[in-house]
Amino acid sequence: MEQNIPHQLVIRNKNGVYLSNMLAKSDEEMQLINQDGNAQLIVLENQIVMFNKQSIKLHDYKQQIKEQEFTNLQNIHLTESKQNLIIMDKLDQQQYQLQILKFPSLESKGINFNLKNFKREAWPILKFSFEDQYFFIIQNQKLHCYADNQCVYQTDVGNCEYFSVQPNTQKPLVVCYSLMDFNIKESFLKIVDMNGKIKYEKKLHQTSDLEVIWSPNGQSLLINKGFHEDNTNKSYFGQNQVLFYDFPKNALRELPTYEGPIHHVQWSPSSKEFILLSGFMPSGAVMYDNTCKPLFEFGKDHKNKIIWGNGRFVMICGFGNLDGSIHIWDAKTLKQVSTNKYKSASLCHWSPCSRYYVCAKVTPRMNVDNQYSLFDYHGKEIINRKFLELYDVQFRPSNIKFEERPPTPPKQIQQEPPKKQFIAFADNPLAQQMRAMKAGEGARVLQVDETFGKQSNNNFPPGYEPPKEKKKRVRKPKQQQQQQ
Repeated sequence: MEQNIPHQLVIRNKNGVYLSNMLAKSDEEMQLINQDGNAQLIVLENQIVMFNKQSIKLHDYKQQIKEQEFTNLQNIHLTESKQNLIIMDKLDQQQYQLQILKFPSLESKGINFNLKNFKREAWPILKFSFEDQYFFIIQNQKLHCYADNQCVYQTDVGNCEYFSVQPNTQKPLVVCYSLMDFNIKESFLKIVDMNGKIKYEKKLHQTSDLEVIWSPNGQSLLINKGFHEDNTNKSYFGQNQVLFYDFPKNALRELPTYEGPIHHVQWSPSSKEFILLSGFMPSGAVMYDNTCKPLFEFGKDHKNKIIWGNGRFVMICGFGNLDGSIHIWDAKTLKQVSTNKYKSASLCHWSPCSRYYVCAKVTPRMNVDNQYSLFDYHGKEIINRKFLELYDVQFRPSNIKFEERPPTPPKQIQQEPPKKQFIAFADNPLAQQMRAMKAGEGARVLQVDETFGKQSNNNFPPGYEPPKEKKKRVRKPKQQQQQQ
């Protein structure tokens, strides 16, 4: 191990919730926090919030300090500033109550909203701005902005049911949008400023799924939109498109990507760049700057997940139905640090120092072989622990500011030269391609006008293929036809 850093893990299994040193090898080394293994968790630096349908419990890792009971708790959300807790309680079969509680005292702020129903996929339906200065909610097709309990503005947003608030900004923009379903035939996107005016409005063509992706500093915005059908019959996954909102020009433009589905998009913690995984398998992982210029391609491989560390290390993985491969890159030098493989991974998290990571197979995704493994960033396994039923594993956050250090070269172990083996079809092009992918080759610096295999045409926006030109049929004169 490179450092002796006392990181801790919060483990939730069938027997309860435990706090454990990351190097613990047995159950005797774990501290029991709560006997309810079905409780959901919000893990913080100094507290841990545990909730089920009947209550919310607040624990300081030594003892329980708060508990509050509810009728039928549906969900909770802690704001980014850790000052307010948003809860949804079901009072009866026809009424829900949205409440705002102070955190960590769990005292009511006296701000309640009674609702007949709510969409779980839109949770939280009430969102706070930076430092909890304002909060926003959509009711009766209007976006309401409040400061404490006083309404600042209300703006008609039509059939928009979903919204996202700009982070880390004193006067935030609010992105409101609607999605196509059986009742809504058209999808719209609207951006509202702090004066309650619609700054930008656009009708979105064929949009049944949309994700608003703000950069951490709130100064850049990406829109990942998709439609469940593909009219070209090229993809089973439907149609996908990533748009970039240009703040100075107040316009949306499409990003150049590989043809095929969009697997994942994630900003770096510094907000200076982001990585996008796109295209049919093997997909292409491309880094863009914050103006959406393509910078670097990490090669094409079977990957569908991006996990940033502290800003220097980034993990590009193939989870889900893929082979579980994990490639770790240094985002500063654009060099590959290590490779690893963890099949059937349900979750993966970086440690606070980004020198270790944990992978786990948990219930209900995997009902057998539940376990977690701790690795260093070179891919060396440090701990492996197995459980009858494992539900969740997380690192406890730390208040230590870790230095962003380059990777330490691994110790070189002298190995015996491999024995000569006969390899059939060694010069086969497919075998050469597979060996190049396995060795991490294929990475390259990109040009600004990169087309990602698509034909470039100045009359069409990036990402669109121009229509094929049809050959015009020339009719011969009658005299030539008679002579023939």
